Formats: sequence, C-alpha cells, structure tokens
Amino acid sequence: MTPYGVSIFIIELLLAEMIFICYYPKRKYFLFRMIGGFILLPLLGFAFINDGILITNHFYQFFKYVGLFIVSVLYMMFCFKTKAIPLISACVSGYTLQHLSYQITRMITLSDLFLNSGVEQFRDLIFEAMIFPITYVLAFFIFGRNVKKYEFYKNYDYRLLIISAFSLFICLVINRFTRIGANLGNPYVVIGNSLYAISSCLLVLFMNYSLHYLDMEKNKNETLERISYQERKQYETSKNNREKLNIKYHDLKHILSLIKNNDVSNIDFINQYQKVLNDYDSEIESGNETLDIVLNEKLAKCLENSITFTYLGDGKLIDFINQYDLYSLMGNILDNAIEASIKIQDASKRVISMTIEKQGKIISIDCMNYYESKIITKNNEIITSKNEELGFHGYGLQSIKMIAKKYNGEVSIGLENNIFDLNILLFNNDK
Repeated sequence: MTPYGVSIFIIELLLAEMIFICYYPKRKYFLFRMIGGFILLPLLGFAFINDGILITNHFYQFFKYVGLFIVSVLYMMFCFKTKAIPLISACVSGYTLQHLSYQITRMITLSDLFLNSGVEQFRDLIFEAMIFPITYVLAFFIFGRNVKKYEFYKNYDYRLLIISAFSLFICLVINRFTRIGANLGNPYVVIGNSLYAISSCLLVLFMNYSLHYLDMEKNKNETLERISYQERKQYETSKNNREKLNIKYHDLKHILSLIKNNDVSNIDFINQYQKVLNDYDSEIESGNETLDIVLNEKLAKCLENSITFTYLGDGKLIDFINQYDLYSLMGNILDNAIEASIKIQDASKRVISMTIEKQGKIISIDCMNYYESKIITKNNEIITSKNEELGFHGYGLQSIKMIAKKYNGEVSIGLENNIFDLNILLFNNDK
C-alpha cells in the first residue's frame, strides 16, 4: 500500500473509532485536539514512503497496521477523558468496523464494475467511497448511538474486551497471510477470507455491544434484587414497629383516660400527651395494612420537611399486590416525590397528592408533585443530567416500572406547568 493508501487507512480508522467514542466525556479544548489529530495523523502515511521493498513481508505489514492502531488509541486518550478499558473497547470496535468495510470492498472489487471504463486505477477508491459511508452509518445506528443511551463508558467488562480484541487479532492475522493465496490469482481465496473476516468482525461488534448490554441488564437486575431484599427487611421492621406502637398507643390511651378522671392537678401535662395520641389517631387509614405503613411513614417525613401530603382512595383496590411489592412500589413513588419537593423554594408548592381509584377493570395510582429542574423525556423515559434533582437515583423509577409490569401494568409520566404526574395503570386479574 502506498503512503497515500496508509493515510486513507488512518482517516478511515479515526472516523470508525469516532462512531463508537463520540459520546464519551471529552477533554478540555476537545475540538482543537480533534482537528489537530485529523490533520497530523494522516501524515504518518509518508513515514512509510520507502517500505515498498517490504510489501511482501506480511509480518511487517501486519505489525505496521497494529502500530497505527495503537497510535490511534493514544490519540483518542488525548481527546477523551474516560477509563482505559471502555476507550480501548471503542477503538477495537472502530478498527473492527474499518476492517469489515474493507473486506466488503474487497469482495466487490472482484466484480466487473468499472472495468474498461477508464477509471480502473481508481476502482478501489471508488468502491471505498461507496461502501464505507454506508457501513459506517449503519454501524452508528445499530451500535454507536447506544453508547450514549447505555453509557458504556461508565462501566465495561474487561473480559469482553480481551475476547473481542483477541478475535480481531486472529482475524487480522489470517487475513494478512491469506493474501499469499490471493496473490496467486484465486478469487475464491479472497471471497472465503473476506466472508470469514466479515463474520468475525460482526461477532466482535456483537460481543462489544450486545453482550455488554446483556451484562449491564444482568447487573441492573441483580442490583434491583438486592434493593428489593433490603426493602423487604425494612418492611418487616416497619410492620413490627407499627404493631408494637399500636399496642403501646392503646395502653397509653386507657392509662391517660384513667389518670385524667382521677387526677386534675396535672391536667395540662395530660392534655399534651392526649394531643400526641390524637395526632396518632389521625393517621391515614387506607384499608390496606401495607399501604398504611408506607403512607404514614412518608407522611411523617413530609411533616418534617414542611410538605403537604394528601391521599384519597381505597387501599383495598390494590390488595392483589404482594405486600413486599406494594411497599417497594409506593415507597419509591413517594420518596421520589418527597426528594423533589424538598428542593422547591416556594413553600406553597411543597405539595404531594396521591390518589388510588378504579376505572372499569383498571386500577389507577396517581401521584403529583411540583418540580423545579428541567426535564427532557423520550419514549416515556427521563433524559436529563439532573435526575438527582427530581428525586431519581437510577433504580427508583426502574423498580416502579418493573413492579408495574409484573402486574400487567404500565407507567406514564406527565409534565406540564412544572407538575410531575406519575401515573400507574394496573390490571387486576382477580376482579
């Protein structure tokens, strides 16, 4: 390959890597770093202007391109601020895409296109100009844009990187040495090698992204299970504490009544405790024991933070929900609403409203609260860099959706006039 061809390879490689790394966190003066690299790195091609004598040395050619790949990795480290493992993974994916596109181009060059057309010497460049943009655009929509959605740069399994890099390495080695057979003029060697290379490259991309996505989902589910386990323990503790408190409440109520009837000297002291008992007596009673535990726990938290909380509905409507699921569901809903309300500066807008009602065979759970931060949604998913300001910490909303799905339900989010409206529709098969 001429120095001109090496320069084209470098540009193709950098563009391919950018497809997988463009959403990674960027370093300061990123634009200048990136433009400088795209200008200077292709000039490396002229460093190989005198290596024509080594064109048949396949070991040399192989390590030449590996060396150029390493340079591209170092350049991406210069431009992007992220951990080494996910960055190298993105670069491996870029090299894989470049090689995949090149192998498709090699197969097409075996056709009769542009033969005897006067542009034979430019056939390879014409085919690359046709194939590379198509494969690169497809790769971006299939793999590249998921980098941002699933934030691959935050966590990556190094084992997948080792497997994918090793697979690409073997593919490049085999491709380099099958050129010996291709130079003998046998087109079937080229076709067989290209098909193998294409399959290997697709496998590498699948491992780098699809398997990583599945691994992320597995880790997320395991985290949700751990959270659910902790919530079950918390529920049991809350339930036991409430039962003990109810017993003490009834005992104390009778004792105070007896003292009040026989001793009027401490009437003010007795009235203070009577008020405390009356406040306890005014707690929410929904008709569902588990729901009562959650509502009154969160009501106390609301009072501590000067938040007005109102509840309307029949808790018996959701008796079909497992007590642990219900505790987690309602706890997450109200925790999110409370955390968002605490950040409201206007005291009159520190309001949370929850209703449970039946609409035909559908049970509706609705919770509304004000918010102050900017919210962007897409496909009913919250997309914002400030989820913490809304009270969401990644797993709360996921847990809500998972439980709703378990009971044939769905979750919708309404955003209007700075009111966050979380609505859950559940289908009760028992009614």
